[in-house]
Amino acid sequence: MPREIVMLTDVVGYVYAHPGPGWGDGRGPWDGGAGWWLIFPALFWLLVLSSLGYLIYRRSPTRLARSAAERVLAERFARGEIGEEELKQRRAVLRGRS
Repeated sequence: MPREIVMLTDVVGYVYAHPGPGWGDGRGPWDGGAGWWLIFPALFWLLVLSSLGYLIYRRSPTRLARSAAERVLAERFARGEIGEEELKQRRAVLRGRS
């Protein structure tokens, strides 16, 4: 046989004898499909990026200013300087629902 055919049969034989993770006969720890090792990295990065986005949102200047303004409104309502209707109306304006 020519040398190229022998090398090709060696490569094909190796591929069938040593399958990669997820492509085996189902008896090893990595056999039986792609499995969880594909899902966990995606879930990890989704969690990290979502947490980072939430922290940025919570620390945004607009959100902090709105929170401070609502605290002032609550204090004025507690002291009796404004009524309940005015409190609701001003909160709606602050939250953009006027």
